[in-house]
Amino acid sequence: MPTVSAIIPAFNGVSRYLEQAMGSVLAQTFHDVDLIVVDDASTDDTGRLVLGFQQARYVRRAENGGQAAARNDGARLARGEYLAFLDQDDLWEPTFLEETLATLRTNPNAAVVHCDGYQVNEHNATLYYDHAMMNLFSITQILRGGHDVATSGALFRRTCFDAVGGYDDQLSIWEDIDLAIRLYQQFSIVHLPKPLYRHRLYARNASRDIPSERALLGRHRFLEKYSAICSPGSAEARALVRDWSHYYGDLGKHHLRQGNIEEARRAFWHSVRNNPFNHKTILRLLRSYLMHSSPAKTTPSRRTL
Repeated sequence: MPTVSAIIPAFNGVSRYLEQAMGSVLAQTFHDVDLIVVDDASTDDTGRLVLGFQQARYVRRAENGGQAAARNDGARLARGEYLAFLDQDDLWEPTFLEETLATLRTNPNAAVVHCDGYQVNEHNATLYYDHAMMNLFSITQILRGGHDVATSGALFRRTCFDAVGGYDDQLSIWEDIDLAIRLYQQFSIVHLPKPLYRHRLYARNASRDIPSERALLGRHRFLEKYSAICSPGSAEARALVRDWSHYYGDLGKHHLRQGNIEEARRAFWHSVRNNPFNHKTILRLLRSYLMHSSPAKTTPSRRTL
């Protein structure tokens, strides 16, 4: 039985760096690795690419279910005592598994060890250092103790991953944050302050100023999911109010882009009610009264306040 199972969810990976991601797994200084690629119903030659690697196991989903579902499928097929997940456009440094495994083995009560990393561009040139411990300002950080557990920068103990049920495949965004929160609630998390992975930013994943409808729906579900555990007056509750304000501000920007001025105005009002001191949102709200609506389009669901 292999020590580590490395799982890569893939979708149309031929043009999205999958070959490089697989190469970084196979170039690890720790060799007892079971590499699994889960093809999330690609429409290109991802299957042919993966089958060209004799060291990899290839599994294809019948329907596209998103990265969380693909990761869970890989985890169910895994034979390793430890699980590592690598996104298809990310890379591991050669000692990633060696160093994270050593750290996790010396912390027997920890569910996961996560490390720092580098944000890189399409050509793998370093853009900036990504420190994996964050300030406790957002609800997403408070509920996981500041541990910014990046999917491609973490090694999980299999028993702990299974104990919390793996990824929530109903979340289209922040599923990695959700998993870290549930692990932090039951186990300890260890931070390794070394840059051992590289997260790629490029045109298709770097532009997040106006989130997509899918991303907004995922954020809405996430915030609703954790609203119930935030006691009134607590630091968590105050952070949740800020996060709802941010969500509604982004929802308003989404509606403006779609030409749904009335929906945008309603979202901006919700944002301002949660955070009356957000000057940018106030300005967007005022600007919405100077604009004219286009025909209504499909929009993300809204939380009633």
